[in-house]
Formats: sequence, C-alpha cells, structure tokens
Amino acid sequence: MREPMPRFRLPRWPWLLLILVLGLLLMRLPGWWLGPEFPTYAVQSGPLLANVVATGRVRTPSRVTLGSEIAGVLIERHVAEGDRVEPGQVVARLRADELQARLNETEAALAQLEQRQRPESRAALREARARADQARREAERAATLLASGLIARERAEQAQETLAIAAAQADRAATVASALAEGGVEERLLRERIASARAQLQRSEIRSSVAGTVLRRLAEPGDVLGAGRGIVEVAVDGPTEIVAQVDERNLDRLALGQPALVSADAFPERREPGEVSFIAPSVEAQTGTVEVRVRLPQPPAYLRQDMTVSIDIEVGRREQALSLPLDALRNPRPGAAEVWVLREGRVERLSVRTGLRGLERVELLEGLAAGERVLPARLNPPLGSRARAVDAG
Repeated sequence: MREPMPRFRLPRWPWLLLILVLGLLLMRLPGWWLGPEFPTYAVQSGPLLANVVATGRVRTPSRVTLGSEIAGVLIERHVAEGDRVEPGQVVARLRADELQARLNETEAALAQLEQRQRPESRAALREARARADQARREAERAATLLASGLIARERAEQAQETLAIAAAQADRAATVASALAEGGVEERLLRERIASARAQLQRSEIRSSVAGTVLRRLAEPGDVLGAGRGIVEVAVDGPTEIVAQVDERNLDRLALGQPALVSADAFPERREPGEVSFIAPSVEAQTGTVEVRVRLPQPPAYLRQDMTVSIDIEVGRREQALSLPLDALRNPRPGAAEVWVLREGRVERLSVRTGLRGLERVELLEGLAAGERVLPARLNPPLGSRARAVDAG
C-alpha cells in the first residue's frame, strides 16, 4: 500500500499577525477618511449677561480734617481711629489759660464800668450842671449890675468867662456820662471784647462739624499747633463709593445707573448691590483708564476705608441669545470677528457679527446657528481639511 502524503500546515502566528494588522487598519480608517479629532465649542442659545469687571477701593464721598482755628498747645484729644463723632462733639482741647485770663479781665472791666465808672460819671454830670447853673446866674447878675453902673466891666466879663468854662465842663461831663451809660459806646465796646474773648476761648475746644468715623490721628497731646493744623481726619457719613479705574476700551459700554455687584477680597463670598454713580469725563493718559464710581446705598459694616474690592458692572443682558466662548473668536473687532467652523466635516473660515460681550461669552448676531461647532482660536488646522468634532467643554 501506498502511504498517504503528509498535510502541509502553515504556522499560526502569521494569521494572528494578519488579523492584528487588519484590525489596526480598520481602526484608523475613520481617521484617515473623516480627519483628525479637534475640540470644538457648540453655539449655544440661552440667557447672556454682559459685564465689566474692575478692581477698586472703598471711599466715602467726602473726608474732612478737624483742626484748630487758633494757635496753641494740644493738651487733650478725646478720639482715636475708628471712633464715631457727632456734630458738636468735643474731639480735642488746647491750653486756654491766657484766653481765660483775657476773658476774665474784660468781664472785670465791664463790672467796673457798671459799678463805679457809670455812677461816678452821673454824679460828675450833676455837679457840672449845678456849677454851670450857678455860673449862669452870676453872669446874669453881673450883667444887671454893669447896666446900672454898679460894677466894672471887667468883673462882668469875668463872670461870662466863668459861665463859659462851667458850660464846657458840663458838656464834657455829659459826653462821658453818655459814653458810660447803659448801651453806650464803652459798654458796647467791652461787650464786644467779651464776646471775642469767649469766641477765642471756645475755639480752644475743637468740635466736630460733621457726623462720621475717625480715620487718622494727625496730632498728639503736647504738640504745638498753628492755626489751621489738623488734629483728626474724619470720613463723613453718607453713601459709600467704590472708586475704580476701568479700561478705556469699555467706555462705550458704561452708563450711569447701571447695576453693579461689589465684593471685598477679604470677604469674597459676599456681594453687595450698587450702581454706577459717576463716570469721569476724561481718560487717564498714562494708564489708559477712566475713573468710575459705584455707590452703595446701604454699605455693610465690614467695608473699611481704602479696602480693595472687585466690582462687576452689568452693562447689558439678553434673555435669549446665541453665544460662543470668547476664545473662539479670531481677529475680533467692534461688532465683528472671524471663526473657524466645522461644516460637513471640513474646516471653514466664517465672518460673524457680534453683540454683547460678557466675561466668558459673546453674543452672535449673524453668521452661525445654534448647535454648530466652532474651533478654539488656538487651533489652526488647514482650511478645507477634514476634521471631526469633540466637545471642548
């Protein structure tokens, strides 16, 4: 019998290798045909808030310096930083020994006028008038005797001269008595001096003219102060303002009355409502910023003078709008930009018209529809190339 021929068998590993290669080819085929994957943004429809964010500092509308109107030595200061002051409250005192002595001296002069000089002037006036009356009678008698030839003319002339002197003395006494009378010149002068001395003495007590909070001490007891020297600085009570410098590129988006939220760096979880109360009419040339003030009608107690805060100004709102993340825009300019969009699996360049711009997203007015996929501006695949979209988040 003829022995059967042995069957030839191929090794198993080439088949396994072939299957592996075919599997890899099948896995790569979509990429070769459809293009590589790129992260993309979807055009979304929904509410959109446009805002401007800046950093500012807390400031009251006004600060005043309470100081001395006269020169003197500060002997007492009754307030320190953080203390409340009210109108009329004494905040400091100057040494007033000399001023008190001057007032006492003037009051003593007025008392002397009322108790001694005025009665003496009245008595002197009565005496002078009596002498003048006596001299008048003597002059009349002498004139009668001269007419009868009983006395010499010289004696009659002496009587007339005595009358003139007595009349002059009576007039002088009347003038002095009038000046020293109640409501007269001397009394008015002394009372004005008393009022001036009291005013000077009152100026030695430095009183607050406003209600507010002490910010700084400017002088200490023992300091020699000149007229006008400040003693304490006070923040006047009133609506608190936030003063911030905003980039001038946002100027066209700002308007008075816009709502804003304020948060302090020390209390980031709290946000206080306010509104834009002032926009500077000029731009700071060196920094390219414009001063904006946000007023807080009910400032919380934790806001301190000169505290650093962040302000978020709402410059526009859309209840429903198409929007994209800002970093999808290329060559952005006012009201327009370019995007790279995936359409039918290929990368295309497209011009779009933009509207409100928020912190992260921008409104799309024309050019795209909801759901379309746009590449981030950092990616630059060849225009017209194939690509597949994955969500960029």
